[in-house]
Amino acid sequence: MRKMIIIAMTMLMAISLHAQQPANRQQAMQRIEQQVRHYSETFALNEEQAQQFGTLYKAYNKQMRAIHDQYRHERTAEGATLTDEQIEQRILDNFAQSRAILDTREQYYNEFRKILTPSQINQIFEDEKERRARVKH
Repeated sequence: MRKMIIIAMTMLMAISLHAQQPANRQQAMQRIEQQVRHYSETFALNEEQAQQFGTLYKAYNKQMRAIHDQYRHERTAEGATLTDEQIEQRILDNFAQSRAILDTREQYYNEFRKILTPSQINQIFEDEKERRARVKH
């Protein structure tokens, strides 16, 4: 009987978490749309440029999100310690993630450069850095 209750509770929690994911994804997409509008207005892009920028910026964000998801680690429980092998793997993963991010930023810099000036692209990268810092805290 107790096992049945535990299984039922686990299933309910899984269903609840699964139901929340589309809302989070939708919120993320809305945030990106807001950023596209913000940059399009701030940079005074014409309609064609705004369309090109929006498509490019969404692809850039999608690729960056995929990189972060690929290298996401489970948080270590409070008081728990990692083995040397786990620590080494995290360090190596951090190197790989940093390389992937750098490659992506460089690739999209060249694409953004077709639409934006270097100072405008720098503003996007600086804003991105500020958002990451806020998320960390």
